[in-house]
Amino acid sequence: MNPACTLRPLRRVLAAAAVGVVALAGVTAGPSATTSAGAAHHGFSLAAVSARPAYSTSTYESQVQYYVNVERKRHGLAPLSLASCTDSAAERWSAYLAAHDAFYHQSMTALLKRCNARYAGETLAKGNITPRTLVTMWMNSPVHRHVMLSSSPRRIGVGAVPDSHGQWVVAANYMRF
Repeated sequence: MNPACTLRPLRRVLAAAAVGVVALAGVTAGPSATTSAGAAHHGFSLAAVSARPAYSTSTYESQVQYYVNVERKRHGLAPLSLASCTDSAAERWSAYLAAHDAFYHQSMTALLKRCNARYAGETLAKGNITPRTLVTMWMNSPVHRHVMLSSSPRRIGVGAVPDSHGQWVVAANYMRF
């Protein structure tokens, strides 16, 4: 068998898997049935394509914070600095979502009380995406963009945890104390 013929279908499956498993604002999109069927036809299964994060957790989180602040600066807003309560809330929540294969927002009321804050916002994402692509997707979503570009928060916390499928589960919390 020609190695080039074997690699082309695998590249398509990998590209579909990387692009097709992104969730924002609670809406999930998975690989289409045609992608799965095409993968099976070529002797591959999507389960056989394992994804290992290309970043360490701390690098991924700091990159998300960096790109959020790049967008804020681009729009004339002050950068958000890390705060321990905000960061631990985001890390705890992303770990919970990843461990329970869940995807929904935590209570902002509880977050306000826990951190003694006056403002709390949250953006979530799930998928095999780079931090830069993640922030770009948030900027292209009116609801996420509104939270990211709000003048209310002064602090940020980012939690990023790979789930059992190798996808990043990301929670970014925005607060003002």
